[in-house]
Amino acid sequence: MIQTQHIAQHSKDDFFLPDLGSGQSVFMLVLISELFVLVQVLALPGDIDFSWTRLAMLSLFVQWIVLSSSAFLYLARPFLKKLPTWQSVTISLLGVQIITLLLTLLSQVLLSPIHFAPDWQQVNRNLLAALIISAMLLRYFYIQYEVNLQQHVIHNARLDSLQATMRPHFLFNSMNIIASLIQVNPEKAEQAVEDLSDLFRASLNNPGQNKSAVVPIQQEIQISESYLRIEQQRLGDRLEVKWLVGELPQRLSIPPFTLQPLVENAVYHGIQPLEAGGCITISINIDQQTVQISVENPMPYTETISNGNQIALNNIRSRLAMLYGNKASLTTDIREHSGVKWYTAQVHYPCRWDNAVDYQS
Repeated sequence: MIQTQHIAQHSKDDFFLPDLGSGQSVFMLVLISELFVLVQVLALPGDIDFSWTRLAMLSLFVQWIVLSSSAFLYLARPFLKKLPTWQSVTISLLGVQIITLLLTLLSQVLLSPIHFAPDWQQVNRNLLAALIISAMLLRYFYIQYEVNLQQHVIHNARLDSLQATMRPHFLFNSMNIIASLIQVNPEKAEQAVEDLSDLFRASLNNPGQNKSAVVPIQQEIQISESYLRIEQQRLGDRLEVKWLVGELPQRLSIPPFTLQPLVENAVYHGIQPLEAGGCITISINIDQQTVQISVENPMPYTETISNGNQIALNNIRSRLAMLYGNKASLTTDIREHSGVKWYTAQVHYPCRWDNAVDYQS
């Protein structure tokens, strides 16, 4: 069957008919039509010997029809997208029928140039075969379109669900921070409320409204900075933050709430249990078209990876897998250096510059 990755690109522009202008799509159509010709030649009665000449002539004729029909559908696609489905299907089938009719008559003229008389029986057979095959392909394209659309809806629902599991956790922690600051330092509490409102605004703008499920990486950095300001007001000098951010393109994107949960884990499972606190080092770089994010923090010797930490990490892994497949990863590592136990979380995913994301703060 035709591979979805090569031909069924319709889900990108909400139209069931794929874009037949790519070389991969044309190759697949030519291959399928050639297999059809080979089956037809092999299916001839046993008393008719296999003929390479017959195979070559029939292949040439069928490829004419396939390539001409592909060109017609490619050129007519922008117009067909504006029509109801039944009209676009009708016009597509009618166009293939006209192309088949003209090429059949042309082939008969070339084979009998002197005494030309249309063989209407052959014309009808070719028209019927072209109608059946083109109708089957259009039906296949439409089914693939519906399947991809359904998968897209499920995909977005799963992303929203994964985001929803992280937001309450972050909300409750932030509200506790603000509540602890109200009596002690109202000005810091007010600043924390402003930071929290920025985080909520970013959070509410992310889910289903964004078809690509990504945001600018600068926005994700700002969210993490707002969160760390809230935590620094609570922990004071116990929390230090070092940002090592390389040159990042303005339109470089990232799945929303990828960096902030890693920073939150570093605070709650690393810095907070330490009496003296520590420094969180956050580095973001691009290496060979891959975004590399690293969050490193000290942790107590007795601390283990808690269930809450694992849930956040698994959520991020699931979202990366849905968006990038096996091209993205989230790995963790625990090591000892200079008598200190260090925990590192690293995210790798392909560079993506998405012009469709909302770049308003």
